[in-house]
Amino acid sequence: MKIHNDYNLKQLNTLSVDCHCDQFVEINSLADLESLPQDIKITEMLVLGGGSNLLFTQDLNRFVAHIKPRKHITIVDNLVVAWAGTVWNDLVDWAVDRNLGGIENLAAIPGLVGAAPFQNIGAYGVEIKDCLVWVEVYNWHTGLYHRLSNEECLFSYRHSIFKYHDQPWIISRIGLDLRSNAPVNIEYEPLKQRIMGTTKNPSYRQVADEVTRIRAEKLPDPKTLPNAGSFFKNPVINAQQVKRIQRRFKDLPLFDTAQEHEYKTSAAWLLEQSGFKGHKEGDAGFYDKHALILVNHGNATGQDLFRMTKLAKRAVKAKFGIELEDEVRVL
Repeated sequence: MKIHNDYNLKQLNTLSVDCHCDQFVEINSLADLESLPQDIKITEMLVLGGGSNLLFTQDLNRFVAHIKPRKHITIVDNLVVAWAGTVWNDLVDWAVDRNLGGIENLAAIPGLVGAAPFQNIGAYGVEIKDCLVWVEVYNWHTGLYHRLSNEECLFSYRHSIFKYHDQPWIISRIGLDLRSNAPVNIEYEPLKQRIMGTTKNPSYRQVADEVTRIRAEKLPDPKTLPNAGSFFKNPVINAQQVKRIQRRFKDLPLFDTAQEHEYKTSAAWLLEQSGFKGHKEGDAGFYDKHALILVNHGNATGQDLFRMTKLAKRAVKAKFGIELEDEVRVL
């Protein structure tokens, strides 16, 4: 395993931000994980996968361990076990091709398997926590592996223990309970309308393919227009906020949550109403087909993009009294 100094990460983040790190290694296997220096401090390590949920705002005084994409999926004790470096959508395809359900709604989400529990990825009414049984982590200080159960991962909306823990952990593998008799979830209305227009009993493959088509219509390809997907979380607001906002905006989109008198609303709608759909300053802007997508039109720096997000936050706060929270990790 070769350690590189002053390494450029521009090709390893989907916003195509020019950023250097102090030291860099590529991780291709468990053996590479076990070769990491054990004296690296937690605050000095950054584990990088597909780079699809990051905004670099400055050069990093860090040791970056890049999990290089490599497909490795197997079945152990009736669980689907995938290496952290497996491309997420390759896992979805692998599952639906074998008529195993549970993650078909998460088709076409960019990134690697290791990032899925970190972010508790979700889309169209499904989250990874719904079928995840365990997450295996490697402790580079002790050289030991440990498995965390679903409950120990402390999952919530776009959140997990892996975002804020103080342990020297790198996610190495995950175990999923995917089944051939898993119920198909098409409760998300736009997906339901598209699916029910063609079939009453969709297969897992049909759901995955339709989700892929919907995402392709709404989201730009990072290879042609650099972006990091949805930049902000959909905010949760209370009944009092709903009443206040609906005095002026009758069409405020609302979705039920698990908590009584709390509702999720659309960050994209808030941004669009605040004038940010297609808004651009220099090469930093928001996508003209979806206001939630921060894009780099060419040579925007991380600071250019970060300023754009702060401008959007202030505008939404001023107009609606709602604080937007980043979904993308800002460093």
